[in-house]
Amino acid sequence: MIMEYGIICLLPPIIAIVLALKTKQTLPSLFIAVWLGATIIKGWNPIAGFTAIISEYMIPSIASEYNAGLLVLVTMAGGFAYMLKITGAAEAFAKLVTKSINTQKKGQVITALSAFIFCYTEPCLILGTIMRPITDRVRVSRAKLSYMLDSLGCNLASFSPISSYGPFISGLIATELAAAGLKGNEWGLYIKMFPFNMYSLFAMIAVFLVAIFGLNIGPMYEEEKRCAETGEPLPEGLTPLVPEKDVELPEDYNLRLINFLLPMLGLFITIFATIFITGDIGANGLRGAFMNASITLAITMGFMVGSIVAGIVGVATGLFNVNAGFNGFIQGMTNLISVPFILIMAWSMGSVTSTMGVGAYLAGIVEAHLTAGLVPAIVFAFGALISFATGSSWGVWSIMMPIAFPMAVAFNIPLPYVIGAVISGGLFGDQCSPISDTTVLSSTGASCNHILHVSTQLPYGLTIGVSAFISYLFGGLTHLYYPSIALMAVLVVVLLIAETKLTKSKYEKKVAVTSTAA
Repeated sequence: MIMEYGIICLLPPIIAIVLALKTKQTLPSLFIAVWLGATIIKGWNPIAGFTAIISEYMIPSIASEYNAGLLVLVTMAGGFAYMLKITGAAEAFAKLVTKSINTQKKGQVITALSAFIFCYTEPCLILGTIMRPITDRVRVSRAKLSYMLDSLGCNLASFSPISSYGPFISGLIATELAAAGLKGNEWGLYIKMFPFNMYSLFAMIAVFLVAIFGLNIGPMYEEEKRCAETGEPLPEGLTPLVPEKDVELPEDYNLRLINFLLPMLGLFITIFATIFITGDIGANGLRGAFMNASITLAITMGFMVGSIVAGIVGVATGLFNVNAGFNGFIQGMTNLISVPFILIMAWSMGSVTSTMGVGAYLAGIVEAHLTAGLVPAIVFAFGALISFATGSSWGVWSIMMPIAFPMAVAFNIPLPYVIGAVISGGLFGDQCSPISDTTVLSSTGASCNHILHVSTQLPYGLTIGVSAFISYLFGGLTHLYYPSIALMAVLVVVLLIAETKLTKSKYEKKVAVTSTAA
């Protein structure tokens, strides 16, 4: 049973976000916010709240099968990435590819295109591991890489019927169809929702616009300029979420592409084999196998086998012995030790906000102030607020779908349009939130400082989000649903170009003032 905390329920997520942005320290900020929330829940008893952090929030978060699987996946990813490093695999691949991919633009475009290879899941960790050596060589900042990973992560997965996202969304739709007594196919509605999932659609399109036309806005402009001039992927004094350790290969060691290809072959063969086995491809067919498989298990197994193959390559080429290879894998997992703790605290934060009824509180405001024409825009906006505060898009969808669906039926608004607004709102807040697990994984995959990632990505997220809100408002008030997509396209392009020019102008004035003062 959720107690009535009122507006005070917003205090823990606000504290977490403000502290994280102010101190640039994610883990302590989350811990303090969870402690505050637990203290409030325990009748303002700080001792009981402190005890509850571990017993009622951290341990149950770890005990969740999905969460535990993700923790294992993340640590395995660290081991795999480090094995690619100590065998020279990543360096060999980067050297070969940068012969043809030799500019910032090409590096960004190939990274964006490569994300579609991983449409069955969020590509943050795998894509970051593979592309980071390339983007470093062509002087793309880690901030830009993490932005690309985040924008092409959960947004891309939301369009994929063979990811975990597709079945989850269609399941919510099926529940609401039954509750409303409507006949219809949940998968059909899911597919029809695609063009109206406007935030996700244009967040992905924006990545290509940014890559091709160099539309660097806000703090991203200075980051890209600094990286292009210095060749340093991160600013001096800022450490990545996952600290990097330099690896020196023997001077006479011949970097060969086979060092990269064999582990990657092991990775992908294992991923798809595990998907086909756990999804029972014989009984369910290809699409059914992806829908029923354990994607987290498949990727984890892929990282493990890929690491073993990389170790065999290292031993066979005389780079190291078996013991050193095993120690290297352990070192890689240890390098990521902070990430599982951040994820655990982010999940604990989600549990606190759920217990305090943040979603229900904001949803109640939505229901109390809604008229027909405002439904899509308000559903989108409040979904984004809840997701930003809780760091969970899936939780938002579970809260907002039962509210938005009946309203769409009552006001005769096309169901795909309102469903698209629900999905978009959840993903907008999720992508921008510093306490979202996908944001953390994007920082991890890019080996970027987490708060740097959040601050440089936010202007893009807000640009797309504001454009989506205006477009949903236009569609709801005029009933011109497909033209609202065209309006969204115009807004995104115009705003990105205008913001790029404004950012460049501000930077040039700043440089001029600095030069004059000197």
